[in-house]
Amino acid sequence: MDDRRTANIVGALALALADSFLSAAAAAAPEPGQAAAAIALLRHEPGMPIERMRHALALSHPGTVRLIDRLVADGLVERRPGLHDRRSVALHLTQDGERSCTRILGVRHDRLARALDVLGPDERAAYARLTEKLLSAFVENERHAYSVCRLCDTGACTDCPVEAALDDA
Repeated sequence: MDDRRTANIVGALALALADSFLSAAAAAAPEPGQAAAAIALLRHEPGMPIERMRHALALSHPGTVRLIDRLVADGLVERRPGLHDRRSVALHLTQDGERSCTRILGVRHDRLARALDVLGPDERAAYARLTEKLLSAFVENERHAYSVCRLCDTGACTDCPVEAALDDA
């Protein structure tokens, strides 16, 4: 087996899947760019501070603040005082933000399910085991995990391989 060919095919598949669901998620989001990921992250971690959001989205602090300002203006996100430090800001989805998140994750799921439809049940189970193994070996640290899982549906992944990898580290 040619490892370069395998790596090339895996790379092409990763890009094709990412392009497909990122474009679908962006179309369901209130604006292009990182809005869909910001909304999904806030469902995953209500009260997330801006600094953690910034790292997960790979944005500058001012860029993250501007994104959050737009999501607040759209009525999707609200700022609250932090629990431990009242000077800090905790970000939360509003009810409209929750509905937006459901739409975003729904189109993401539809795109990924369509891609997996070519596999039979046994193939899907084997693929799931292999991708979990690859994913758990790929994640470097907690900061990287937020970035990797920025568009994850946490309700669908109750035994998250990324969290398991972090716990094992």
